[in-house]
Amino acid sequence: MLHLGIIFLTTYLVGSINFGLILGYIQGLDLRSQGSGNAGATNALRILGARSGIFVFFGDALKGYFALYLCESIVSQSEVLLFSSSDYLFLSLIFALIGHCYPIWFNFRGGKGAATALGAFLFIDPYFILFPVIGFLFAFLASRFVGLSTISAFFIFFLQTFFIDHGIHHNLHAFSLLIFIFILYTHRSNIESMYKGTEAKL
Repeated sequence: MLHLGIIFLTTYLVGSINFGLILGYIQGLDLRSQGSGNAGATNALRILGARSGIFVFFGDALKGYFALYLCESIVSQSEVLLFSSSDYLFLSLIFALIGHCYPIWFNFRGGKGAATALGAFLFIDPYFILFPVIGFLFAFLASRFVGLSTISAFFIFFLQTFFIDHGIHHNLHAFSLLIFIFILYTHRSNIESMYKGTEAKL
């Protein structure tokens, strides 16, 4: 049980490192009080510029990847496991997302989790993100709504689990549904503004 607590605490703390807020503070502002009020890459791009937005995106994706790398390192040194190694990765992904969206370092107000989830799934299996990324690009080119494109990508990720040979990732279907619901929740303001016709295009 001790290694379980260490894994989840570690991945949560790594997820809590918010590059958008750090970069904003360096430049003398809080992204949460600017633009959409979100601390993610899209708002950083709008407020701080393209370079900053790209930096925040890759930083958030990298921490998702790194969180699962740490998880795997701890699991590989543990003699007794309560779950399969892939389940530890999926659970760590959830804690990294919670850390990103509700960071302890920043009064529990962070981003929406898409880039962090992308980096984590890239660690688990790069094949998983191919069709969701393509779906994101198609949705974005058609609508110019980042929120809608992100939701579409994670929905495609969930749908593709019906056709993937899960192999050792035997709980992939359930976890992908859970992640999709989480992304829906964090993008609820985007859904509301799209319904009202006030969502900003990129």
